[in-house]
Amino acid sequence: MIKLIATDMDGTLLDDNKQLPENFDNIVKRLFNKNIRFVISSGRSYCTLKKQFSEYLDDMTFICDNGAYVVDKGKLLSVSVLPKDTVKEAVRFCDKLGLTILLCGKNGTWHNSRNDSQHQEIASYYVNQVKMEDLTLVDDDVFKIAVFEESGIENDGYCKLEERFGENFNVQLSGKYWTDIMNKGVTKGTALRTIENRIGVRYEETMAFGDYLNDVDMLNNSYYSFAMSNAHESIKKVANFMTGSNNDNSVMKEIEKHCLT
Repeated sequence: MIKLIATDMDGTLLDDNKQLPENFDNIVKRLFNKNIRFVISSGRSYCTLKKQFSEYLDDMTFICDNGAYVVDKGKLLSVSVLPKDTVKEAVRFCDKLGLTILLCGKNGTWHNSRNDSQHQEIASYYVNQVKMEDLTLVDDDVFKIAVFEESGIENDGYCKLEERFGENFNVQLSGKYWTDIMNKGVTKGTALRTIENRIGVRYEETMAFGDYLNDVDMLNNSYYSFAMSNAHESIKKVANFMTGSNNDNSVMKEIEKHCLT
């Protein structure tokens, strides 16, 4: 019996227009009635997620910033703050490479977007975001560094970031254009394990959905692990099951099939 469901947002639960499934409210409320825990697991920050899911803040669990900030039914469960000197080093390193950088912290998200299209991309994922010319001046607890490369980051920017920071930090591909840097050991999967242990749910009782490399550890911590048909090829190799695309309401269909019939 499935007792816990965790789903990624972009490319998974949301369609390409960043919209929730039409039957989302109905499905989630039916899950609550069956005492099945529902977890939103995202690279997005809590300030963004709590706006989108304001109706459910006391009922859901939120794995934010790829596991760096976790809120369980309205209560902060865990937080992992990056060293301030590392944040400044990353800002300077990315500036030299011409990469756009975002600092996701307690009080907001700061970025140095270089044109309107980049600003619009950032605004589609983050609320409470502020543009700054010199991000080394940001004075906040930063949970995640998100790096954006407009031409695609996997073949160039990611490799350079991994080489520079990968030994001491978790450097993850989180999308075609995005790489995230968190403290070592911080992943969606470690956050999911914490939640499983907290509420007494086993691997065999957990369902998870994902589409990109920052979802790997989360999928590895659930037996009912589903890769979207639009997922990165590496995700399809990790997941135990396949489902349709994010544009076909596939997450809700699988939940209804396995949990609500």
